[in-house]
Amino acid sequence: MPSKTSIKIKQSGKQGRQAGRPIRFRSSSEEVLMNWDIWIRQFHRWLSIIFTAVVAAIFITLGVGVEPAYWVYLMPLIPLALLILSGLYLFALPYAGRWRSGRRTA
Repeated sequence: MPSKTSIKIKQSGKQGRQAGRPIRFRSSSEEVLMNWDIWIRQFHRWLSIIFTAVVAAIFITLGVGVEPAYWVYLMPLIPLALLILSGLYLFALPYAGRWRSGRRTA
């Protein structure tokens, strides 16, 4: 005999989002904002991969015994600056959402 929780799950399975239908937001501006947030999050992920690869390449060249040019040491600063900006934006997202909705954080 199935438990009560499994029966509730089976009964309420269709109440949520139906399969194949996109999630709709309240307005088109919120939908655009959501797409923008997803794009920045993806951009942040790829930047972190690039930053890690550049730093690893510098360490590998140092390990081989080749001294790279001075400008090579400055290369990680470009993705690092972009990571800081996108990271601060992503950090502020939940607080901005609460502020827009009228709820104040205590």
